[in-house]
Amino acid sequence: MSRRAALRTLGAAGLAALTGCTVVDGGPPPNTQGLSKKPAPGRRTTIVFYNLFGGVDGQGWVELATRFESVQDEIGVEVVYAPTTGQGEQQKLLVSIAAGDPPDLAQVIPFQVPQWAELGIMTDLTDLVRQAGLGEKDFLPAVWRGMRWDDRVWQLQWDVDPNFPFYWNKKLFEQCGLDPERPPRTISEVDEFSRAINQVGRAGASRVGTVPWQVAGFANAAFTWGFAFGGEFVDPASGQVTPDDEHVVAAVEWMARYAKSLGGADRLNVAPPTLQMNPFGYGHMGMAALGPRSVSQILEAVPDFSYGSTLLPYQPPGASKPGTGTWIGGWGAFIPSEARNPEAAWEFLRWFAATPEGTQAEFDTVNYPPGYLGSPALEKMRADPILRPSYDAMLAATNIKPSLPETNYFSQQLEIHVARAVYGEVSALEALRTVKENTRREAARFKNQMGL
Repeated sequence: MSRRAALRTLGAAGLAALTGCTVVDGGPPPNTQGLSKKPAPGRRTTIVFYNLFGGVDGQGWVELATRFESVQDEIGVEVVYAPTTGQGEQQKLLVSIAAGDPPDLAQVIPFQVPQWAELGIMTDLTDLVRQAGLGEKDFLPAVWRGMRWDDRVWQLQWDVDPNFPFYWNKKLFEQCGLDPERPPRTISEVDEFSRAINQVGRAGASRVGTVPWQVAGFANAAFTWGFAFGGEFVDPASGQVTPDDEHVVAAVEWMARYAKSLGGADRLNVAPPTLQMNPFGYGHMGMAALGPRSVSQILEAVPDFSYGSTLLPYQPPGASKPGTGTWIGGWGAFIPSEARNPEAAWEFLRWFAATPEGTQAEFDTVNYPPGYLGSPALEKMRADPILRPSYDAMLAATNIKPSLPETNYFSQQLEIHVARAVYGEVSALEALRTVKENTRREAARFKNQMGL
C-alpha cells in the first residue's frame, strides 16, 4: 500500500476516536511558546520528535528532552510541536509519513497499533526490546498487551491511563442515611445506594446516585461497564468484535434502565450550566468513575470535599471481584518505518519509557504514570493520596481496548449507538448488533483494501 493510500486510510479513521479519559486533561494552549526546541549543539546524531501535547504537558516534553541531552552527549533531540487537528487527526505526522519524510519518533494511542502496523508505517521493535533485556516481566500486564500486535512489539507505552478509579461522596452518603465509609462493591449495590440518593422532580433529577454513561463518552462507558459485567468485546478465536456479548448487552441495558429511572438521560440538573469542574464536585452526585485530574480540580474548588475511593464495582455472574471493569488506556511512542535515525530514536524512547531514571524524569516533567514496573515513580504514586486510587486501579487492570485494525471505527460506532440505547431510541441489543454488523463490515473493507 502506498504512503499516500495509508494517509487516506488513517485520515478516514479519525485519530480522535476516543482515547479513553487521559490522566491529564486540557485543550489546546493559547500559544505555542515553549512547545518546541532545537537540539543541543555538537551532538553526533540529532533526532526529530513530534510532540502533539500542548500547554504544560508539551512544555514538559521539552524539559524531558533537555534532561535526556544532559545525561548523555551523543544524541540531540529536536522537539517539534505537531498538534492534532479537526477530530484529533495527527495531520502533520500523517503528511510527513505520506511524503516519505517522517520524524524519528512520534506518539501513538496503543489501540491504533494494529492498524498502523498493518499499514507498514511502524518500525518493529521486537529485537531492540529483546536486546535491551526487556520483556513481559518489566511492564504492567495490560501495557504489555497494548504494546504488541501479531506477537511483535511496535511501541513502548510511556503513559498508563487507568479507567477508572471509583469515588463516592461521603457527606452525601451520610445525608442520605448510607454508611459514609462503605462504598458499593457490586453494580446491584450501586442501584441500591442510588435509590437512597436519587431525587427526581418535574424539572428532572436534582440529585443522583451516579451517571454511568458519563464516563468520558458513551464508548468508554460501554467498555468500562461491559468489562465490569464480565463482557468480552472480541472473540479470541476469530478476532471478530462481539459487542453483543450477553454481559456487554446487560451493561448497556443497565445504563439505559438507570437513565429511564431518572426521567431520561437529558433530564439531569445536578450541575450548573456553566460547568467549571466535573459534576461530581458540585455535591449532588453520590458516586462517579473519575481520573485524578478531575479530583484535583474538585479539591482546588472545594478543599473540604469529603470523598472515598475504591476499585470499580462489578456485577456477577459475569464478573467476580471489584476492579474487573478497569482497563488501561494511555499513550505510547513509536519509530516510523522510514525514520532516518532509528537507533538514536530507540535510545531516547527506551530511556523515557523503560528505564528507572527516564521514567522518573518523565513523571517529574510530563507528569504521566509510567507502565514500566521498574519505575520509582510508581512508589511515588502509591504514597500520594490523590494518585493512590489510580495506582491501585493500574495494578488491578487486566483489560485494554480491543487491539484490532478497526478499533477506531469500533469505538466510533459504540459512541453513536450506545448513546441511542441510553436515550431510549433503541434497545441495547439492537444497538450493539448494529455496532457489530457495521464494524465487521468495516474490518472486511480494510482487509480487502490491504489485500489481506
